[in-house]
Amino acid sequence: MESAQTLPQPSKTDILRLADVVDHVVDAVGDPSISLRRAMILLDIDQYPGTTQTSIGERLNLEKSVISRNVDWLWGHGCVIRAEGRDDGREMALNTSTFTHKHLQLALRPFGNQHAALKKTLDVFIGLFLKHMPSLRELKALLTVSAKGEATRSDVLNNLYDGPATTDQRALRTLVEEGLVRSNDG
Repeated sequence: MESAQTLPQPSKTDILRLADVVDHVVDAVGDPSISLRRAMILLDIDQYPGTTQTSIGERLNLEKSVISRNVDWLWGHGCVIRAEGRDDGREMALNTSTFTHKHLQLALRPFGNQHAALKKTLDVFIGLFLKHMPSLRELKALLTVSAKGEATRSDVLNNLYDGPATTDQRALRTLVEEGLVRSNDG
């Protein structure tokens, strides 16, 4: 597998640093299959403690239903804590859990602890995909190929998370289908 796009190539060090960032975000949520959009919502909650779903939607320009579905998932997985809002009991104030916050702080180090910089980076990666909302797993696979320049399927799979083989294979197939990497397989 090799990178298919001819964008300005970041240094190998930058790519490896971003791969570490992805690992910290995976640690923060406990699931490499979450979408980059869900990760951005989590980063927004961490950046603005006590925020509301309405405020997140306004900042990220996302529909209410998208925010609600993702916040529910994050809450259900222990990443977000809900508390009754100060001004309106119907609005819930959202905060990241202590565990999630600590891992996000590690992810933010290469970005000067600036949430906006990491959110912008994730948004750039979302924009690379034409038909599919990428996951952290797919981003990690793309970064692995980019760091190596050319990688075997085994190289990429060995750098992913301990998920089902079919899930990892699907992530690679998605990268090929989206035109982000080329496969030398027949």
